[in-house]
Amino acid sequence: MEQLHILLLEDDVAEAQEMISLLNRNDYLVTHVSNTADALKKLHIQHFDMIILDIMIDGKPQGITLAKQLDMEGTQIPFIFLTSMQSRTVFEKAKYTKPFSYLLKPFNEMEFLYTIELAIETHYSQENTLSMSATTAVVAPEFFFVKERQKVVKVNVTTIIYIEVDNKYCHLICERGSYLIKLSLSKIKEILANPDFRQTHRNYLVNVTKIKEMYIEDNLIIMETNHKVPFSGRFKATFLKDGLFFR
Repeated sequence: MEQLHILLLEDDVAEAQEMISLLNRNDYLVTHVSNTADALKKLHIQHFDMIILDIMIDGKPQGITLAKQLDMEGTQIPFIFLTSMQSRTVFEKAKYTKPFSYLLKPFNEMEFLYTIELAIETHYSQENTLSMSATTAVVAPEFFFVKERQKVVKVNVTTIIYIEVDNKYCHLICERGSYLIKLSLSKIKEILANPDFRQTHRNYLVNVTKIKEMYIEDNLIIMETNHKVPFSGRFKATFLKDGLFFR
């Protein structure tokens, strides 16, 4: 599991610390910047799952200016605005940058957290993904956003050891835990379209980069984590043909 990484643009130190503390308590990783120049630098060298923008920076609506620039650069990251200004003019300018939401300070903590969660779920439910409302996860070729209890966690596909079917659900067995999503194995294969994931059994899909040992005659695969995965004859021939085995 990876923590969702949020970029926070806020020039008020006390308010920034309050938000960072709240987000950290809810398992979000936060990078804080106090000006737009630093925000751009961070965005050009790091990946963020979401951006929180204070509109007024140093007395000017620089949060809106930054949002416009990101749109011009084609940056596809969901963002929300925060402001203490109850100005219709400011709202209209902000609205045209297409934020996910616009929150007034002082904000309600639960509303703030729910807005972040909804922004992530909505943004990543694109054509090449499946909606979280239907599957308890947003699934894409590079990652899964999985609903776990009262939060959303990010699972990088490269950390998945194997996937196991359990009736209408799939267990994602990962390096640091396991997750359950309501999705068929065939649908996951279709969405991932990843050659590193190969089916070894009608109920199993393994990450071949995580294989430790293969016992062809015993129909058994041992993963790097020492998990044991069955190997059926139906899929064995493909492995042997492609050279996906250990001597």
